[in-house]
Amino acid sequence: MVLDPELSQPKVGYVLGRAFGSAVRRNRVRRQLRELVKARESRLQPGVYVFGASPRVHGADFADLGRQLDRLLTKCAERAGK
Repeated sequence: MVLDPELSQPKVGYVLGRAFGSAVRRNRVRRQLRELVKARESRLQPGVYVFGASPRVHGADFADLGRQLDRLLTKCAERAGK
């Protein structure tokens, strides 16, 4: 996360390398992350965000992935407030 007050909205990217698994697997998790971030976009300050995932995420349900993302966004907000 790199905050940039000159941006009008957050810019978000997703990175899942080949070590994560097949293209089908990577794209599925990328779509899930995109949907979860879209639902939480109002919590993101203007800046650049890059999200990735560990291969351990594969098999996690959508709700669990959302909870993990919420924890990450909370940590980001705490760091931005310092």
